[in-house]
Amino acid sequence: MYKKERRWGKLNFIVFDLEWNQCPHGKEKSVEGIPFEIIEIGAIKLNEKMEMIDQYAERIKPQIYKEIDRHVGLITHLTMKDLEKCRQFQEVVSDFISWCGDSPVFCTWGPLDLIELQRNLEYYKLPAIAEKPFFYYDVQKLFAIFFEENKETKTLAYAVEYFHIKQEAEFHSAINDAKYTAQVFQKFDSKKIKKYQELDYFNYPKRVEDEVYISFASYSKSISKAYPSRETLMGTRKVREVLCCICQKKAGKKVDWFSNNSKNYYGLFYCKEHGYLKGKLRIKRGREEDYFSVKTIKIISKEEAKNLRQHKADVLAKKMNGKEGKV
Repeated sequence: MYKKERRWGKLNFIVFDLEWNQCPHGKEKSVEGIPFEIIEIGAIKLNEKMEMIDQYAERIKPQIYKEIDRHVGLITHLTMKDLEKCRQFQEVVSDFISWCGDSPVFCTWGPLDLIELQRNLEYYKLPAIAEKPFFYYDVQKLFAIFFEENKETKTLAYAVEYFHIKQEAEFHSAINDAKYTAQVFQKFDSKKIKKYQELDYFNYPKRVEDEVYISFASYSKSISKAYPSRETLMGTRKVREVLCCICQKKAGKKVDWFSNNSKNYYGLFYCKEHGYLKGKLRIKRGREEDYFSVKTIKIISKEEAKNLRQHKADVLAKKMNGKEGKV
């Protein structure tokens, strides 16, 4: 699948937050495939001008873990009495997805809420919010990029205080946290955030025809189909080869893929027309014990290319020193 950079037309941003329960008797006694059960959904709808136009809030009656975990209760202040007369997840989530509209752009504080929403949908065998990888905004990550110089991630409370947003309600309520997240999101320059869209991989490609390639102004992303092992994936020519993110022509290899851990690989490549390209290859483990790759290619300067060469030299030196130390 090939996609050009998405254009913003008339759309709605859905800034949502979830509260969830977990097994009160420990992780080892959790129900397989559903470690967290959603007990509350809160969401704010913003238009393309990032203006608040609607909100959604509802609590959910637990069906899996029918006792509130002590830690969850302390944080959310919710009890089973608060939830026992609420509607079940299947009804609530159907209404919520309808409320989101036809072309929602999801926004969350961190990626976990989006993962758990999809995991709960899958557990109840309900339709997925998307059959293939899709874009969303990680507001926590955007805050780190624009206001913390990519430092460690901060809490929502920290960001609210940073912007001097009036704290009229307690945190750890789904609708309150959704409102606070929306207010933080409104502080961002809508033009600058476009290139920082995240891709959700919950429903990753299983076939070649479902693979994703997306081209932006100065970089590209591609998602491979799933392979049975990491070794098979890394041995596949299509995964290892690099196309220029501008002209989509095959780029020459200057520094082959290398890694200082088992998940991320880096490489240096060259396009005769557009210059040096940095490749980053992330290996993701799928839910079916398989593996797929997320490859990012971007234009870099000669100085950045030099630094990447040095990075590989440092990695090799470290590995050699490690081997010598074991002798």
